[in-house]
Amino acid sequence: MGCCSGRCTLAFICGIQLISILERQIFDFLGYQWAPILTNFMHIITVILGLFGTVQFRPRYVTGYAAWMVLWVSWNVFIICFYLEVGDLSKLAGFIYACYVVKLISEEEDSFDFIGGFDSYGYQGPQKTSHLQLQPMYM
Repeated sequence: MGCCSGRCTLAFICGIQLISILERQIFDFLGYQWAPILTNFMHIITVILGLFGTVQFRPRYVTGYAAWMVLWVSWNVFIICFYLEVGDLSKLAGFIYACYVVKLISEEEDSFDFIGGFDSYGYQGPQKTSHLQLQPMYM
């Protein structure tokens, strides 16, 4: 087995990724957002599992590492495009969330049941009479 086999190269790449993600984790700890810290932590665990799978001949770990890397790269491309405002990405995200919130609000309004009225048992529809008799509210 040569020095530059596929396993050796993958182990080297995993080592470089661990070093770079640990540096990134340090700088993310200086910030106030927890999502990047948790995502970096998940990436560290996955890279360690990929390194372990490479060294111990575990193809499932390497396959999981490969699948995670596809997600990791696509997430980073999305974040880069989002911060650089490529293709109105920040406005497409706002529009989608606005539509989602409107849908949630309209569902809440439809499902609200007033106390003592507007339910199927207590509400009586309008009577089919030709005139309406008014009654005073206070006596």
